[in-house]
Amino acid sequence: MFQKRMIFQILSVACLALLAGCVNNKPTITADLSIVQEDITKITIPKDVQVVALGEASHGVSQYQQAKADVFKALVKQNKSHTFIIEGDFGGALKVDAYINGGEGTAQEAVKQIGFGIYRTEEMAHLVEWMRSYNQTVDQKQALHFYGMDIQRFDNNKEYLFNILRQTSPELSAEYEKALEQLTDENRNTLDQSTLQEAKKSVTELISKIDTLESQIVQEVGQQAFDFARECARTIEAYCQLQLSADYNATRDQLMYEKVQWFQQHIPNEVLFITGHNGHVAKKLISSYTNLGSLLAKDLKNAYYSIGTDARITKFNSQKENGEFEVIEVKNVNDMNLQFTNTGDTAHFIDFAKASKNAQWEQILTSTQSLTTLNVGLSSWQRLLKPMYTVQIVPQEHFDAMIVYDTVTPTTLLP
Repeated sequence: MFQKRMIFQILSVACLALLAGCVNNKPTITADLSIVQEDITKITIPKDVQVVALGEASHGVSQYQQAKADVFKALVKQNKSHTFIIEGDFGGALKVDAYINGGEGTAQEAVKQIGFGIYRTEEMAHLVEWMRSYNQTVDQKQALHFYGMDIQRFDNNKEYLFNILRQTSPELSAEYEKALEQLTDENRNTLDQSTLQEAKKSVTELISKIDTLESQIVQEVGQQAFDFARECARTIEAYCQLQLSADYNATRDQLMYEKVQWFQQHIPNEVLFITGHNGHVAKKLISSYTNLGSLLAKDLKNAYYSIGTDARITKFNSQKENGEFEVIEVKNVNDMNLQFTNTGDTAHFIDFAKASKNAQWEQILTSTQSLTTLNVGLSSWQRLLKPMYTVQIVPQEHFDAMIVYDTVTPTTLLP
């Protein structure tokens, strides 16, 4: 009986794999391609937008990382944006910001501080180097900045925080460096609940004490240094909160939403550019939890503009459990990406407001489409089950625009 059940399961997986491979490579609707824009650096975003988001259907894809640079360049030129915010560590991104504003080191060293292996790529290094070069041509008020909105690391946040406190309140710094010494990036996933609860209590106390010393700290290091040091402390507190949460995904997106709010408060009258996975920045839930994009859409309404990405063929760097990467390929078709079959890695920008004036595009954008959705990694058996790497959405309900490719390829990993 056991052998029969095993044979049935194997045959079922094989059939699903075959079904996943038997896809129609012709669109059911042929749309007017004259509305599609291929030079992403020349796209325009409505002037009343306050936050522009760019999603990626998969981490580990070269073209999606290049799109971050291209969209940001368009925003710098057209919308006078100066602020790039990545789904990466808050404290680590401050080191990238220091580099692009004249700091020592190299772009390759800087991007390794963002906190995730998916960003340790030549594509990200090129973006950071461009930002540094740009800043050398403008005055300080027009300089670009690189920040992070994620809250899943300790080390760089502690380093920035205690560097400020050592200069302004050495005794307080020594006390809380000791209290928080067990919080490290190396052991962040093995901390027990009692340790996290005690650490969270300590950092909450520290924030309160920092607040009472604000005028003194500001006098010695300036308001901006105080604000970022306090937010590093808040990031440490938030990560403890996240690790203690019963709903990790929803809590993480809520905390990233609070980070974006913090940037809005501290960088007023500025178009912020945020980047993350499609699932985070979509204006409507893609997964079962309340995501960052839906919170921003509810708060900002039309002042939030979200751009998604998709491809027919996705070759990406998939991260294995041991941290190493392997290239995996998946295929998925829909009426959007089939419009661009055999166009290679050329980007195609579809502005939904413009496209929806065309009857064929309106039909595509308002009907359910299967989009690729890959996170950091995909196992060999998950590749056989299409629901493991696709999601069914109505594009116009989730995004304001999309950048669509026929084929995307893996990032170039740094050594």
